Amino acid sequence: MSRYRVVIRALFAVVFIGGGAVHLVAGRLWPQSYGAFGSTAALPWLHGLWGSFVMSNIAWLTIALAVFEIACGIGILIRRASIPAAWGMAGFLVFVTVLGYGFPTDALGEDLVKNRLATIVLASLLVPVLAGGPGPGHQVDEAA
Repeated sequence: MSRYRVVIRALFAVVFIGGGAVHLVAGRLWPQSYGAFGSTAALPWLHGLWGSFVMSNIAWLTIALAVFEIACGIGILIRRASIPAAWGMAGFLVFVTVLGYGFPTDALGEDLVKNRLATIVLASLLVPVLAGGPGPGHQVDEAA
């Protein structure tokens, strides 16, 4: 396995396990803070779903999210589970990209930078893991 994939798997394990722990705490102590996420949803129906379903069920949804994130974080460290875990992470990151981070903006470009760009960058880092390839910077010995 390439050094890139080892580093990315370790990084995403920390991010997702830590994120799961944060959702366990924040979902109990500050459940209303999740309301802001619906305000930046890129799809109008998602904004409505967020207000009508997600916020009224935020207590158990944050627990489910925490379990999912922790499972993905542990899974990416296990060789046989790393690809399915990476796909789960990628799906989550696509969802967060569509949802946004809840930061108010005045223009499309500002929204992209504040609410979506970091998640797009994170998702792109997963591509070599998803592909099962060696990752960037890997040199192939063509003589072998």
